[in-house]
Amino acid sequence: MHLQQNAPVKDAALSKVVVWEAFDVTDPMTLAASQLYEKTLAADERIPWMWIEQSVQDRTKSKPRPGGWSRHLLLAAPEGKQDDPEALAGYVYGALLPGYGGYLCYVGVADWARRMGVGRRLYDQFFKVLRVDAGELGEPLPFVIWESHRPDPMSPASDWENWTARTRLFDRVGGLWIDGVDFLSPNFAADEEDDEAPPVPLQLFIKPLDVPEAAFTPERLREVVGGLHRLVYRNEPDSPMYDRTLPPGCEPRLRPARVAGVRKSERGELV
Repeated sequence: MHLQQNAPVKDAALSKVVVWEAFDVTDPMTLAASQLYEKTLAADERIPWMWIEQSVQDRTKSKPRPGGWSRHLLLAAPEGKQDDPEALAGYVYGALLPGYGGYLCYVGVADWARRMGVGRRLYDQFFKVLRVDAGELGEPLPFVIWESHRPDPMSPASDWENWTARTRLFDRVGGLWIDGVDFLSPNFAADEEDDEAPPVPLQLFIKPLDVPEAAFTPERLREVVGGLHRLVYRNEPDSPMYDRTLPPGCEPRLRPARVAGVRKSERGELV
C-alpha cells in the first residue's frame, strides 16, 4: 500500500497536528509509519523496521529494564485523522540512554505535510517525552543528539535544498551543529558479510538541555561523540569507525545548525 496525496488529507492537514505514541505494531498507523520510514530514509542509513517494531512491542510487555533504553515511536497526523493511514504526517523514533542523554534516531515527514510545522511538533514532543523518562529515573537530561546525512558536494541542487531546509528546522528546535566531526556509521544496506561496504558519514546535531551550551567544550564534545559510538554502535576506541570519527587533533565545536546547510565544493569553497 502506498500513501496517497489526496484532497481530503490536504484539507485535514490545515487543522491541528496531533502527536501520540505507537503501542501496537498491527495498528494501520504504525504500518503506515513503516512505509513512510522507508520512503524518507536511504537504505544505507536505516536499521531494519522490525527492530523498531520490537521496541514498540517491548513497551507494551514490560517496563524497561534498569539501565536499559527507553525507546519511543511517536506518530503525527491532523486532528481527527489519527485512524487514517493516508493522513500520517510524520514519525520520530528515538530513546533515552540512561547516564548519557537523549538520542533521536530517525524522523520523517510526508511530502504533503512539509512546511506545516509537523517536524517541529515531532521534535518538541520527543524532547518532552525524554524529559519525563529522565525524571522517572531521577536523572538530568543533559542533551538530545541526532545525526543527519549531508549530500555529497556534487549531489543535485534539490538534495541540497532539502538539506538546507532540514538544517533550518534543526535551528528552530534549538539544535546546534557539532562542527569538525564526520561521524562514521555502519552501512545498513550492505550484506552482513560485506566487510568492504563503506561507512556512511553523518553530521551530528545536539540540543543542550540541562547542561548549558558553554559546557560543551571540545573535550566534552569528544566524550559525547565517543559515547554515541560506544552505546549505539558498539564501537570502542581503536576500532576503525571510532578512530576515523575522532582522529588525533580533532577539535569539535558547536555552531548554529543552519551553518551546516551551506553547500561547499570539493575544494571546500562556498558555492
